Amino acid sequence: MTASKHIFHYKNNRLQQLRGFCYAAQFGNISHAASHMGLTHSAVSLQIKSLEEDLEVKLFKRNGPHINLTNEGRKLLQISLPIIDDIENIPNIFRKELENIKRTELHIAANSTTLNFIFPPIAKQYLATYPEIYLTIHYAEHNEAVDKIIKGEVDAALLPRREHMPFPKECEYLPMFYYTPSLITRPEHKLAGRKNLSVQEISNYELTLPAEELRVIPNLYDIFPKHNINKKLRINFINWETTRKYIEAGLVISISSDVIITKDDVLVATPLSHLFSPVDYGFIVKRGKKLPSKMLHLLDMAKTYIEQQKKLHLNN
Repeated sequence: MTASKHIFHYKNNRLQQLRGFCYAAQFGNISHAASHMGLTHSAVSLQIKSLEEDLEVKLFKRNGPHINLTNEGRKLLQISLPIIDDIENIPNIFRKELENIKRTELHIAANSTTLNFIFPPIAKQYLATYPEIYLTIHYAEHNEAVDKIIKGEVDAALLPRREHMPFPKECEYLPMFYYTPSLITRPEHKLAGRKNLSVQEISNYELTLPAEELRVIPNLYDIFPKHNINKKLRINFINWETTRKYIEAGLVISISSDVIITKDDVLVATPLSHLFSPVDYGFIVKRGKKLPSKMLHLLDMAKTYIEQQKKLHLNN
């Protein structure tokens, strides 16, 4: 045998050689092994023959259609059978791994506000409590997030309730977080901290508001016409992360819920509960679908976080 022939078999046919050998050894018959492998008798015979040539040993004693292992054959079977079994079992192992990944991956859709101001501390506690869980957060605004839930691309979404954009019947809304409509300003602003601010007082200053399709406060755009005030906005809302910078710079004030005010914030929220209804955010899930334990754990974690914040607020 030439070196090139040995290399050829080793590089290209070793797995098939060993498969043919192991099945032939287990069945004690090459024809039965070939039938199990979906090959011809001659193909399996060639696999075994080439393996014997490569190893320079006889692996079988032939007795008509029946074959018996030689001492060398028994040793090779002892070595190679666990390997072949593992290879043959790869599809099952792979499927189980995919199922395990699916069990330990939690996919949450969140819009810009929930992504930046509500979810971070909950996610932190959740990941610390359940280290086996892998969390994937999908940035998606209202309609895209709802679409992801319906299609099963995410386990849930964290969104505000918007009266002008009701959730479809395929979705169930679980309100959890409640916020106060407020005037957002710098702390030194003349209206900061004032009680029972009038619409007229607010309209006297440069104001920016969210786009109508992004508003959370139900009657936000009705408040000025209701009081016969024609207020034209000179700076239009992009998103709260950008708008905050304009408020911080003293260019504008805005009306929002106090969800965007964080601990030790440079901005302040002056309540406008006398003008607007409360705002709520919550998890949206697919209606009728049994929630997996990983999602139930997240809901419990959110409730625990809310209780902690209430106690902290009372103590302060």
